[in-house]
Amino acid sequence: MCDMLFHGLRSQLGPDVVDAERIWYMYANEFGEGRHDRSKLYGRGFTMYGLLDPDSDVDRTDLERKIRAKYFDLIVYGSIRRCSRFLQDVLLSYPPKQILFVDGEDEAEVVSHLLGRGIYFKRELAASIPGVMPIEFGIPAEKIATAPRPKVKLQAFIDPRDKRSYIHQDEASYYGDYAESLFGITTKKAGWDCLRHYEIMANACVPWFLDLEQCPATTMPFLPKYELQLAKRLLDQRGISFFETREGLGVWLELQQRIEAIARQRCTTRAIAHYVLETASAVNRRVPARTSATSDGICIPPRAAKENQSAALP
Repeated sequence: MCDMLFHGLRSQLGPDVVDAERIWYMYANEFGEGRHDRSKLYGRGFTMYGLLDPDSDVDRTDLERKIRAKYFDLIVYGSIRRCSRFLQDVLLSYPPKQILFVDGEDEAEVVSHLLGRGIYFKRELAASIPGVMPIEFGIPAEKIATAPRPKVKLQAFIDPRDKRSYIHQDEASYYGDYAESLFGITTKKAGWDCLRHYEIMANACVPWFLDLEQCPATTMPFLPKYELQLAKRLLDQRGISFFETREGLGVWLELQQRIEAIARQRCTTRAIAHYVLETASAVNRRVPARTSATSDGICIPPRAAKENQSAALP
């Protein structure tokens, strides 16, 4: 979750978003001959990693002094359960409305002692909690529709219920499996949210999302759930062979186009970053009082103008 939000913020705001502890694996110049091997990263490095431009213009100097001086517009803790760097200084220097806590873990619990001490975003939010905002994964927009292929299969080979199907050694092969298929199986595992849902949609493939009707409304609120549930209902009632017919292919195409349009609008890393910044802006407009707060995550430095927000990520 932290990596996706950072990608979206950096894509939107440029080098003014400062990853205080440099997230090296997000940068394109870290990979290639004589450098890091992308395939050794989590998920073999597919989809998220090595996409950002070099960070030579990012200023990570004097962060403690800058925090104490309230240099940043926002402090964003991209992974509140895993990072508490500068926490005490942030709590003493910033009001809650300028601190963002992002809790991207699979567990539904929240860090209760931080509630009210910043704007709290929770992935896998099982039910509404006062003061807690939902958040979900997103995919880089540049990964959508990058591997167009003729549809030759009803269902993709890879199935998250069977690790023997995890055969793809490179991103092109992995994407190609979905790009050639009408449907791709996906399901809840440790949590409901998973990058796989977005990778399926990005490759003009319709997620066959098992048990989606059991997903809480507060979890993955930006996913095109209505369309995905409609697809699953048709598969359950009419069988996958229905989509071999002319009528079925027409239904599939309409669903796929609607799903992709929603994914482009609401399910990219930039969309998630925009949502987080807009939420912070809304809170700032209606909470004029200044109080001290705690935080864990990303810092956003001073604005010479409204469009020039910057951020640092401890």
